[in-house]
Amino acid sequence: MIKLIRVDHRLLHGQVIFSWSKFASIERIIVIDTATANDDFKKMSLKLAKPEDIKLNVFSVDAAIAKMEQIKALKDNVMLIFAQVSELAKFVEAYGHVDEINYGGIPDRPNAKRYSNAVFLTPEEVDLTKKMCDQGIDIVMQQVPSSGKEFLNKIL
Repeated sequence: MIKLIRVDHRLLHGQVIFSWSKFASIERIIVIDTATANDDFKKMSLKLAKPEDIKLNVFSVDAAIAKMEQIKALKDNVMLIFAQVSELAKFVEAYGHVDEINYGGIPDRPNAKRYSNAVFLTPEEVDLTKKMCDQGIDIVMQQVPSSGKEFLNKIL
């Protein structure tokens, strides 16, 4: 069962490993990032970073879409982590409705606008995010579970 969907360019780091995985009783983390899936060193680093009791999968967005039914059928409490809004949007379009997506860390880049301390969106990412909002998905900006949720839906 998918318990949490998060966009965070850092993928696995302290907030994800300790705060979010404990908060949502996560048993499996699925990283969906094409660049990472095609980089053996990055995959090895993620495997070393994860807690011993949590399973890890790393897929490209296309591979994750191809495994959609298997992902939906998982009995584990699952966290999906995306590095990019574009791959998240592609996955969500194929997956169907989800209730909520957490925007945790999206870096500042040229043409990006700041929406929180850790979330900067380009015009393309704003358009993709608005489309997900229009589908009834709550997009929340929240670094750790103990901080308040800021609804991006209300800002865009």
